[in-house]
Amino acid sequence: MNTEDHRPQSDDEADGAQNDSRDESERRLRNAPDDGEVMRDYFAFNEIFARVLSSADHELAASNRYLFWSALGAGAGLGLTFVARVVFTEVAGEESPGLLGNLLYPVGFLIIVLGRYQLFTENTLTPVVLVLTRLASVASTLRLWGVVLAANMIGAVGVAALLAWFDVFTPERVAKAVEMGRHAHEQGWFDLFSKAVIAGWIVAAMVWLVHAARDTISKIVFVYVLMYFIGVAGFYHIITSSVEVFYLAFTQSDIGFFPLFPTFVLPVLLGNTVGGVTFVAVLNYALFAEHEDSDLFQRYGEQLSAKDWFFGSAARRISR
Repeated sequence: MNTEDHRPQSDDEADGAQNDSRDESERRLRNAPDDGEVMRDYFAFNEIFARVLSSADHELAASNRYLFWSALGAGAGLGLTFVARVVFTEVAGEESPGLLGNLLYPVGFLIIVLGRYQLFTENTLTPVVLVLTRLASVASTLRLWGVVLAANMIGAVGVAALLAWFDVFTPERVAKAVEMGRHAHEQGWFDLFSKAVIAGWIVAAMVWLVHAARDTISKIVFVYVLMYFIGVAGFYHIITSSVEVFYLAFTQSDIGFFPLFPTFVLPVLLGNTVGGVTFVAVLNYALFAEHEDSDLFQRYGEQLSAKDWFFGSAARRISR
């Protein structure tokens, strides 16, 4: 028998084996996928960012006519959220929308996300990251926001009027709808703003996760869970919450319609915008800034000059 095969390893041989093991580990780490090309059901952070940029490019390049009608449908679609809250709250016997009353709060958002309608709070994420990277102008984003917000609000007013002037609700559900509207209307300006900031953050985070999802089921789960959270927590969304107070104004003589805009619509609008932009778009851009010289980022073309970035009147199509 060859005794050399069983002799103990020397210190040099042991050190050599450890070095070989370390080199193998480092080699495997260098070869690990970091761009999602191998794990096709998973997007890396910069790939999600690229998908957001592409979506924003599409939205900014859309015509005012398309944006208006799509956003009008979105405003009307979110009226279903109000209907669902009223019906489920009354059926569940809850004094105010709770776990059961908010069960279908996400229904309007599911219609919008899966149907690709234009919703203002969704657009607080995608165009802003495009502007932050100086691939689109501030003016083009303001155009998008103006058209979409106006159409969203028109849709919300239309649904509130329809529900108030036609026999859609039973008397019991009318009482619940009025109670919900009064609860929102009685909130203070800063309370509305504060709760709207969190709602804007959640909606923008939902948009980011939807861009990270590859299949429809995942998107449905993301939308349902996060939007249900908004309803249960009592946060305020500019369109769904506006439907509530508009309904109140159309059914109660002591509530004026136009005073709602400075006292309710404005703080919720500002809160949603601040939440969406600050907590999601800016933070995500800050994280991505480290990779702005990567091939993935460079394929989106040259950045705009300072003048074009601020005053440009139209979105520039990103080079593919």
